[in-house]
Formats: sequence, C-alpha cells, structure tokens
Amino acid sequence: MSMIMHVAQAKPGQTSAVYQHYFIERPCRILVIGKQLKTKAKYQCLLRHISIGGAMLDFNAAIMLPKHFFLEIDGFKEEIGCAEVHRSGTELGVRFNMLLAQDFLRRLIRLQFSSGGL
Repeated sequence: MSMIMHVAQAKPGQTSAVYQHYFIERPCRILVIGKQLKTKAKYQCLLRHISIGGAMLDFNAAIMLPKHFFLEIDGFKEEIGCAEVHRSGTELGVRFNMLLAQDFLRRLIRLQFSSGGL
C-alpha cells in the first residue's frame, strides 16, 4: 500500500501541506451523484488510511469513476466530498474537498479502537 496521500499540486503562491495520517481499515462506499443530486451509483470499497485532508482506499480497478464523488464511511452519516488524485491498481487516493473536523477523525479512531482494529 502506497503512502501517497495527495498528489495534487499546490496553487501558485501556496505551500503544500502534509497531514498526519492514521491507519484505519473500515468498509465504506463511494457515492456517484447524477442529475438533480440523486445517487447514480454506490460502490463498496475499503478505507486503508486517512488524514484530515485525504484518504487511501482499496477499490476495484475495473470501475471508472468521475473526478468528484462522495465517500460514506460505515458507522457515520456524513458524506464527504472527494476528488480522485491518485490511482494505481486497486489503490485510490482521494483528497477531501474540505478538511475533516478533528472531532470526526477522533470519533473514527475511537470507533476503530473499540472494534479491535488498532
């Protein structure tokens, strides 16, 4: 599993940031949105590691995705807006459209720890 979290280049005049990431193995779904903001397709995937800025997923290499989609992690109601920034085989690296709240990340880590994953 590659440690590439963000391949996207920083905008001119901005420095690129690196965020602390956490190894989390949790089932999740990719939601592709169609016309009138209705869910067009749902795909199962596995969250491998996450930071407040992005995540690395295991995803079927044969399925094509649009550049932007939503990520829904099991156990959470939130749908996280994402953009694909890296794809190699089954590795899918995503950058979140907005930084995750630290509280969300804490809840995810706590849930993973309580289920015996960490």
